[in-house]
Amino acid sequence: MNDIYEALNHVSMDLDDYTPVPLEAGEAKRQTDRLLAADKKERPALRVHRRRWPVLAAAAALTACLAVGAGAAHSWSGDFAAFLGLGGAVDSLGDMSLGLVLSQTLSGGTVTLEGVLGDDYCIYVPFTVEAPEGQVLDGTLDYGFDNCTLYSDASDGMVQHMEMLPDDDPTDNKLRFVMMASSTKPLRGEMAEATVWNLFSYPTDTSRLHDEDAVVPGRFEFSFRLDYEDRSVVVCDRNTDVGLGWPLARLELSPVSVYLELDGLPENEMNPAFDTSIVLIGADGSRQELVSDWDYEQTGEGIPGLSFSQDEKAVRMLLQAIDPAQYAAVEVNGVSFPLEKAAG
Repeated sequence: MNDIYEALNHVSMDLDDYTPVPLEAGEAKRQTDRLLAADKKERPALRVHRRRWPVLAAAAALTACLAVGAGAAHSWSGDFAAFLGLGGAVDSLGDMSLGLVLSQTLSGGTVTLEGVLGDDYCIYVPFTVEAPEGQVLDGTLDYGFDNCTLYSDASDGMVQHMEMLPDDDPTDNKLRFVMMASSTKPLRGEMAEATVWNLFSYPTDTSRLHDEDAVVPGRFEFSFRLDYEDRSVVVCDRNTDVGLGWPLARLELSPVSVYLELDGLPENEMNPAFDTSIVLIGADGSRQELVSDWDYEQTGEGIPGLSFSQDEKAVRMLLQAIDPAQYAAVEVNGVSFPLEKAAG
């Protein structure tokens, strides 16, 4: 079987030699319906996730440490700062921040991307969905999208996540969200695409598109360059046995992610770094474990995040920003890596 695939890899076809045959109207409609159905099957309706919003004590100190490069930085809105655990502090996250203010208006409403925050492997984009004046978008209801995605050509694999930000005024015509994506290939400097398609409210049938009954209908599409600076710290850059079966070849820590790379992991083998224990050890000896968003919802303890792995690489996207300078070590599967010995 492998020989067949290898042979097909060398087959080529010059499509310019073939004259396109136009479809009849009926067949064109059937093809369109089929493609929409396939797109719907591949990307089912996305229900908006809600998370508890704790008050975090170290917000001011964290913001002071992260707010650098003010000349090129973007100052985030308070709800996104709160989402990242910065409390009421609205200072930017330094040169990791890029203001966008990209807006598109269709007949059903307007979508505006506030900006992008990121490092080499993770990006966060807070955005506003606005209905026409006079229409109420009640933030106490449950919402979903037919499609809400964030992609970059830099990667052949990304994981997606989206959450609703707190709604300060449930009687107005606006809702705020944040879409997120992580990749195991560097994203900075590359182009990204964001799609927001049909905001609808529950209860509803999620097996169909909501073009006819969406509260804000329309397909809003944006393209932008990921032009920000990475502030990751290289914690380990040489093979180290951490008991995962393959040596840890690289470990990086940034304010919004942890990146791990195993050396020698066979292709298509499940990456054990995907869910291995990661603990941040403070200068005072305190320990903060990176936990799943679900575990954080149950206990309110640890630093919530999302895991993604592809081949030998794994990324933990943090849903609460941290300051690497406040930690003395990173512990992976019980093996400690001092940060003071990190290669910058």
